[in-house]
Amino acid sequence: MDFKNHAIASTCIVSMISTFLMAVVARMPLAVAPAMGLNAYFTYNVVGYLGSDNVSYSQALAAVFVEGLIFLFLSITGIRGRLMELVPKNIMYATGAGIGCYLAFIGLQHAEGIALITFDPSNLVTIGGCPPDEREYMYSISNDALTFENICEVANISGVLKWVGANAMGPPSPNYRCSGKQVTSATTWLGIMTGGLMVSLMMKEVKAPILLGILFCTFISWIPNHAATFFGESSMHPGGQERYDYFRKGALAPDISRTAGQLDFTALDTSSGGVALITFLYLDFLDATTTMYAMARLLAEDVHGFVNEKGKWKRQLLTMCVDGVGIVIGSLLGTSPVQVFAESAVGIREGGRTGITAFVVACGFGISMFLSPIFASIPPFATGPAIVLVGAMMMEHCRYVHWADIRQAVPAFLTIVLMPLTNSIAYGLICGLGFTIFLWCMDTIFEVVLVLTGRYKGQKTLYHVWLDSMSQVYIALGKEETLRRDLPGFEPVEVLEVEADSHLQEAAADEARLMQLAQERARQG
Repeated sequence: MDFKNHAIASTCIVSMISTFLMAVVARMPLAVAPAMGLNAYFTYNVVGYLGSDNVSYSQALAAVFVEGLIFLFLSITGIRGRLMELVPKNIMYATGAGIGCYLAFIGLQHAEGIALITFDPSNLVTIGGCPPDEREYMYSISNDALTFENICEVANISGVLKWVGANAMGPPSPNYRCSGKQVTSATTWLGIMTGGLMVSLMMKEVKAPILLGILFCTFISWIPNHAATFFGESSMHPGGQERYDYFRKGALAPDISRTAGQLDFTALDTSSGGVALITFLYLDFLDATTTMYAMARLLAEDVHGFVNEKGKWKRQLLTMCVDGVGIVIGSLLGTSPVQVFAESAVGIREGGRTGITAFVVACGFGISMFLSPIFASIPPFATGPAIVLVGAMMMEHCRYVHWADIRQAVPAFLTIVLMPLTNSIAYGLICGLGFTIFLWCMDTIFEVVLVLTGRYKGQKTLYHVWLDSMSQVYIALGKEETLRRDLPGFEPVEVLEVEADSHLQEAAADEARLMQLAQERARQG
């Protein structure tokens, strides 16, 4: 518990510094903090449960430090931005929608949301919202630990078998299975009502509807002795009395002595340390960069011309450099890699357009270092509806994908659905990109065969096939003129607003044709 308090303080300090840099250097409305997916990978895959893997906590921090320096180098040299230009636009649009699904999935779960969905042994997820006496928690047991000695023992006096399974099973998962009384939990219904209140206030264009909804739910949850309380023994969330005792402390001085300056570089020359470094780098690159682009496109919907035809925005280089600097600072203070948070979409939706938004968030992180007992008492069923609402609004990115084109539709769909189902933005993107590359290879092979067999009758050559298949690379290298000159039918890349307008124009044209057809039939009748 003492180490946990130090880790919380380090998280607040790193988030405050990184978000403050984002405010004053990049002037973007983006919050920066340790990423949840990389946090879990750092903890359970690299260090392992209770330090059970080959890489220690200090050695993992050293891998994060080196990864941050590489990340910063890629950002300063512009390689990071160039690599992202190779990502097809349909995947970029799908990333925004996928992040929305990912956020909604988090907000609907028990640990960070309203507990409307929960664990199921056969279908992975199912309907939840049951009271504590109907919850069956999940345990994970490794094959090595599943022995008779770890599960049972014989009592010395009576000779009766005694259950000692806790030695093998470890702590229960935060996920549970409902054995009955689904959707009867008072906290779940309070979360649903809070979400409905947020949408209603937003529908009437009330200022700060999400914040008002969170405050409404939080104040109700702080009232003791009712079914939806977050405090006391009657709370449906375990540890209610401990939370109340912690809440009463009001303020605490932060301490990071057990996490700061703990780097150990001895494992970087081993296979385990090298794998951790490389994995940190590519996961952070994909996760952080795509989230950043998704937030920029979200801003572009309200700020005309914010994103240009290349998908770039002003101060993009500074934005990416701040991300890399934050990783280095975080490793020195003892946290996993930091990155732009997808929850920044909440601030953008509330009207955040400049670094002032990030500055306010940084101040909030600074205050939370001292007022952690207060902020820790905001229940997940108060913040969960906000996350779900933001996820719903981010689904509008789907309209930019040309779903009639199977080459765009399937990779985009895989990107969207696999982000929540793999609990990782990076893995969803990897799958979407992987399938895009597969389709690209198959299409190139087919085109080469058609040219060599004379099906195009000389109208299309291997050079044309090359230009067509490598057009994204030419665009990333700034050689669109070659495509315009030598590739028949090439269309230059359009900006986000133009693409949005083209979709609206097509819909308007379809509606006009239907109206005209209806009028003609009326005249004929």
